Amino acid sequence: MTSLHLVVPGQVIASSSSSVGTDGEDSFLKGHGTYLERVTNTSTNEAEQRLVASVVGIVHRVNKLITVIPASSGVYDGQVGDLVVGQVTAVGPTRWKVALCGSGQREAQLPLTGMVLPGGVQRVRTAQDQRDMRQHLQEGDWISAEVHKINPNDGSLLLHTRSMRYGKLSYGTHTCVPPALMPRRKNHYYTDFLDQVDVVWGVNGQIWIQRKLSALQGYHNNVAQAENDRDEDRHERLRQEHASTPLLQDDRMAVARVRNAIECLAMVHAMVTPEHVETVYRQSSHLRPADMLLPDNVIALTACTRQ
Repeated sequence: MTSLHLVVPGQVIASSSSSVGTDGEDSFLKGHGTYLERVTNTSTNEAEQRLVASVVGIVHRVNKLITVIPASSGVYDGQVGDLVVGQVTAVGPTRWKVALCGSGQREAQLPLTGMVLPGGVQRVRTAQDQRDMRQHLQEGDWISAEVHKINPNDGSLLLHTRSMRYGKLSYGTHTCVPPALMPRRKNHYYTDFLDQVDVVWGVNGQIWIQRKLSALQGYHNNVAQAENDRDEDRHERLRQEHASTPLLQDDRMAVARVRNAIECLAMVHAMVTPEHVETVYRQSSHLRPADMLLPDNVIALTACTRQ
């Protein structure tokens, strides 16, 4: 069994003198997560080339090529079928650009053909639909979507929101954690989470939290009319009521407590799972949401998740 070699930035991985090949090229090749430095060995007075780690990670060797695989990556590596949460950054002629992670992440694209029209209408998109794009989504809007395709040339992601579960998000808040802390699960959309909120766990590390839709008065009316209405119509009415109904103080407190529970886990680099969030949430019942992020409280609240 091959042992894993953990390195930190500045640690020398390999070295070679100039007498071995040309500039040490016969000894190793520089890969990602490393850099070369040339020094003079004071004992032999020979030029020496060193391969140094630039990130914290595991050394990986393929023949002469040496790379360091980061222990924790802040870049989202998208896969088809992933549920993601992002923010619209630009509106183009036929598509929206969506930011999924930090500034170092390439923006994804949501084409007009990949979005469900109001009422769930299925038809060919027209020039009028292109002119009305800002009525559906504009800069700054948050959405949930699914990864539909990955561009084989540049790795950019193509999204779609053809399911009624996806689309514009409103009257809630978001928080961001490193994608490495967000494991892929069978279900990333939790309704009535902790009987308090609805949560969308984006695989890209973006998490959206809002009050539970089942608490709205119109929710039960929609259920009662299920036999007469289509699913698309019920979802559309429910979203409109959600956007027009003011948030109560209890709703705000519940959303803030769940958000800060997620922040606590991210601060100690613990895996952000619904189970861990529930643990931190329940243990913080004696604290105000704002006090959860105090350093001593963060350590105490996340103790069980770090064992």
